[in-house]
Amino acid sequence: MTESLSADVLAALGILVLESTATDSLTIVGTIPKWFTQLYPTVTHCLDCNWIELHSPFLANFLIDAAEFWAKDEFDCIKSGLWYEQDQADQTLYLEASALKVGSQQIVLVKASVLEDLELCSLIQTARETTLDVIEERKQTSQHILKATFYDPLTGLPNQSYFLIQLAQAFERYKQQAGYHFAILVINIDRFQSINDSFGRLAGDQLLISIAWRLKNCLGELDLFARLGGDEFIILLDPIDTISSALLTAQQISTALKYPFSLNAQELFMTASVGIAFTLMNYDRAEDLLRDANTAVNYGKSLGRDNSIVFDPAMHARSVRLLQLENDLKRALQEQELNLFYQPIVCLADQRIIGFEALVRWVHPRFGLVPPLEFIPIAEETGLIIAIDQWILKEACCRIQQWRQFTEEPLSINVNFSAQQFDNTNLVLQVRQVLQEAGIAPHHLMIEITESVLFSQDKAAVEMLHQLKALGVRLCIDDFGTGYASLQYLQQLPVDTLKIDRSFIKRMDADNLDLVRSIITLAHDLGMTVTAEGVETPVQRRFLLDLGCQEAQGHLFSHPVDGQMALQLLQSVSIQDS
Repeated sequence: MTESLSADVLAALGILVLESTATDSLTIVGTIPKWFTQLYPTVTHCLDCNWIELHSPFLANFLIDAAEFWAKDEFDCIKSGLWYEQDQADQTLYLEASALKVGSQQIVLVKASVLEDLELCSLIQTARETTLDVIEERKQTSQHILKATFYDPLTGLPNQSYFLIQLAQAFERYKQQAGYHFAILVINIDRFQSINDSFGRLAGDQLLISIAWRLKNCLGELDLFARLGGDEFIILLDPIDTISSALLTAQQISTALKYPFSLNAQELFMTASVGIAFTLMNYDRAEDLLRDANTAVNYGKSLGRDNSIVFDPAMHARSVRLLQLENDLKRALQEQELNLFYQPIVCLADQRIIGFEALVRWVHPRFGLVPPLEFIPIAEETGLIIAIDQWILKEACCRIQQWRQFTEEPLSINVNFSAQQFDNTNLVLQVRQVLQEAGIAPHHLMIEITESVLFSQDKAAVEMLHQLKALGVRLCIDDFGTGYASLQYLQQLPVDTLKIDRSFIKRMDADNLDLVRSIITLAHDLGMTVTAEGVETPVQRRFLLDLGCQEAQGHLFSHPVDGQMALQLLQSVSIQDS
């Protein structure tokens, strides 16, 4: 007997024969039984998966079990249990499905009957309710899996996996439809690590949630906004006609962040760097847009904060250069390509040199002088900054000991320490050893630390600062005024000097004057010295003197110079205004 004839015989017995296909649809084999035509008069050949979900959820639920059964390759069959459907004449049909395997064919048989037995009807109703419960449980499980797979647990936003799927679909439309364009915007929250350092990771997470939802509320309903991870977010603008739409969105992001956030009873002003990639560049792969948007945001961060940058092919050369620098930096440390330059710190009143700040410079054998703003972030990211800081400390201490014989001033040397130094439990011991080997008293060394380190509220780091102070080393807060420091917290820390950031000195307007005056007054009240960075004009020097600032450094007095030139400056009586 042929398969078609067998199906026709089963149809005559009121049994519908269906074959499962690779597309999760069911194809009708042989003659369609009369009862099925009465139920679904428009179906003549195939039941696709969407139709089954909509018109027969009980059969859809059974097919999940059937798929597991077929996968086991067993020569048996499974049954669905009973359910019922109403035909167009309001007659109740009671149905039962069976799944079996015939060779490579996956077969479903559905039998229908009209029952009058009340007890049996009650059993069917119970089975129906149980099946509905199973369907709902499977639906909830599916939703939970979907959420865990495609949504960020912290912010509730779509995650990177979901974004990449949508990006692939948008890219497919872009390749198939002439004139179709879209853009992606990678958003990196500026200086977010300093928030975690200052307030702790839990507080940082709360701030991320606030940032995420503020940004989401400033976007359109059709814009896809997702979290890539850490302090990075991403937007898909699909479709857009011109780059102007992407730039407008970037401006809306910047504007939304201008209002302060409240964190631990403090107001924080946040900014973001945005990198934009637009399909007008004729891309061949979707992932290249993501790469270029990341390149653009990194370029924007290298220029400072709060920048929105559209990708330009010239940025690729810069990315290649940075990768080359990362590979070369370790060799540079080993082969003594790093050099120290020294910028004088002067007494504002008479411009006598009272100390120097040691500043590292890198002369690359191929690229020449590499700016510190270019290689220091690489050193911090790779962890090489610890070895570089230690090398600077040794070189600077030896140099200042040599220079002290040429002056009667209590000369000091300022050395910058990265935040990573305070993860080193042997830091205090290593500093003591360097001082002993160089033969200088501890008070000739001034260690400069940024606000993010000093106000990290890490008990171990704060204790390390107290140990350095007990050793006799002096401590300075660098770039004061640019971080998130609580002024009241200052008096609890062993700080000797505040360095006012050059950005306040550069713009000596009324508002900045009041702020600088407040910082100087605060420092004096706490028994601290104040050093102004970036002093470039005699007018700035006079303003600072009038405000009570004692020390300064900047181009007015001297650029950073090599060791030989620094000694010549030291041997002069004072540095006069140039």
